[in-house]
Amino acid sequence: MMSTSNNNIRVLVTGASGYVGSHCVQQLLTSGYNVRGTVRSLKNKEKVQPLRNLRHARERLELVEADLMEPNSWPKAVDSCDYVLHVASPFQLVADENTITTAVEGTLNVLKACSKCNTVKKVVLTSSCASIMYGHEDYNHVFTEKDWSNVNGKNINTYSKSKTFAEKAAWEFVDSIPRGDNKFKLTCLNPALIVGPSLTDDQGTSVTLIKRILNHEMPGLPKLYFNSVDIRDVAKAHVLAMENPKTDGERIILIYDYGDWAADFSGYLAKEFGPQGYRIPTCNLPYFMVWLGSFFDETAKDALGLIGVEQKLSNNKAKNLLGLEFTPTEKALVDMGYNLIEKGIVPKKQGYKSRTRL
Repeated sequence: MMSTSNNNIRVLVTGASGYVGSHCVQQLLTSGYNVRGTVRSLKNKEKVQPLRNLRHARERLELVEADLMEPNSWPKAVDSCDYVLHVASPFQLVADENTITTAVEGTLNVLKACSKCNTVKKVVLTSSCASIMYGHEDYNHVFTEKDWSNVNGKNINTYSKSKTFAEKAAWEFVDSIPRGDNKFKLTCLNPALIVGPSLTDDQGTSVTLIKRILNHEMPGLPKLYFNSVDIRDVAKAHVLAMENPKTDGERIILIYDYGDWAADFSGYLAKEFGPQGYRIPTCNLPYFMVWLGSFFDETAKDALGLIGVEQKLSNNKAKNLLGLEFTPTEKALVDMGYNLIEKGIVPKKQGYKSRTRL
């Protein structure tokens, strides 16, 4: 329900054209906020047009150019904003040590601009469960917001290190803002694997995974355990965290009530799309096949140490502080499957039956 009282509030969404950012923009507009979104280039119609097509965009959405690695582009972007949802993260096809530098510096560039802008009351930062649950010796306990990934441990890839260092840098920066500068509040949200329908044609990790399953591009699935969360719940959590002072200074894990093995993901999709002509792989790949693949594929290499490992996380804080009831993974995946097919990212089979509402 739209609130007219929000019409005087301006919210900046960084990375507005991305998978998460576009959903945040949509939910803010629906709630009556004025939104300023950053994109890397206003000339990129493929990125910009889906945002301009959103309901209420004509009246209350402003798009500006900003680049995470250009510190001078952020003072103008944050100027006169009441809140900032820092969703943008550096895009690099192959994670290397530069990814860490980019993630940390990009985050600090935005936060430094906020510390010089007296209108900014709060920043909600999109972090990740990757900064909580990797590099540990023992996975036989339920991870909470008190846990941090061990950047020197086993089974932690460069992407997870980058998310850990970036979030820690954010907390350290906020704690050290000097007197006289703008001491804004910070909340960090830590979603697991984000799934669900996309508002854009952005093809991130989860889109690629579900596309490969629906296209039968894999003979089977490695025995990996996924904690996941619906994209619509992630966007809702950003807005709720922004609005709720009780979340100030908190990290909040965003996941559905329990995780699934990769074969369960396939099972949900097979149940819905199998009768419509899609051949969904549902068997587990033997460990040795993943091991062989690790010589040729970085993703397989990263996964090796987590084969058969069940990582459990708690969503109690999200439920208690935000009042969130999470969307079941099966619904998120099925909605995502229809979304990818309707967008042409996954081809329509002869037996496909279109579903108009998600």
